[in-house]
Amino acid sequence: MSLRKEMEEKIAREIRDKLQNLSRNFSTEKRGLDKKVKKLTNTVDLMQSDLKDIVVSVDSNVTNLAEKLKNHLSSLKMIRSNLQELTVNTSTIQTAIGNIKTSADINNGRLSVQASKLEDLKAAVNDMNLRVALSACVSPSYTAVKSSVIKFRNIITSKGITYQHLASFRSSGVFVCEVPGLYHISVVFMSYTHNAHFKIYKTDIELMTGYNNNYYTGNGIRWQSSAAIGVTELQKGDRIDIKPSYKSMYIYGDTGDNYSCLTIVRVK
Repeated sequence: MSLRKEMEEKIAREIRDKLQNLSRNFSTEKRGLDKKVKKLTNTVDLMQSDLKDIVVSVDSNVTNLAEKLKNHLSSLKMIRSNLQELTVNTSTIQTAIGNIKTSADINNGRLSVQASKLEDLKAAVNDMNLRVALSACVSPSYTAVKSSVIKFRNIITSKGITYQHLASFRSSGVFVCEVPGLYHISVVFMSYTHNAHFKIYKTDIELMTGYNNNYYTGNGIRWQSSAAIGVTELQKGDRIDIKPSYKSMYIYGDTGDNYSCLTIVRVK
């Protein structure tokens, strides 16, 4: 019984000690929890205050945004009205541009015609600038030997021929083409040589023949004029010369009397 009583007292003490410890721990935990609750309450109060300020700011911003949207809607309406007006003006402008384009096409057609005429005129001017003409006569009179080139030393007219070629022609009697084209060539000789022939040669190829007849044979000296005339295409470097072809031929060409002459003209 005594042991039992001691055991019960011991158990009772242990239970009281544990309850006391539990009570102390609870009090400590309660104080810590109260502090945390208080701190949380303070935090919530601060958050509510901040949230209130945010709500007020948001309300103000929403009000401002609504006002701005209203202004933007008004601006959009004005822009829409301007766009409609611009569309009408654009249509008018496009119509005007179409009319201008039509007029421009007409004017371009006229300009094309004028440009064509201008090109034709330019070609004509260029052709005029490329004109070639030469008239030269035999001076003095002399006997041209058969197959020799007859020389025309007296230059009457010279156009479009360089000085070098003109000097060469005067000394040799050979015309050298510098400007390609269609040329008219004519030769007339005054001579008393009966039955005389002379030929126009184009680069050593016979082009035309002139003849002094023998009508006055046996009747003394009688002067006659005979001619040879032709048209030919000449390329640069082609040569024109005149030679007695049957026998030697006396050619009249006293100074001042231009009876025996050569004329060469570029006609195109």
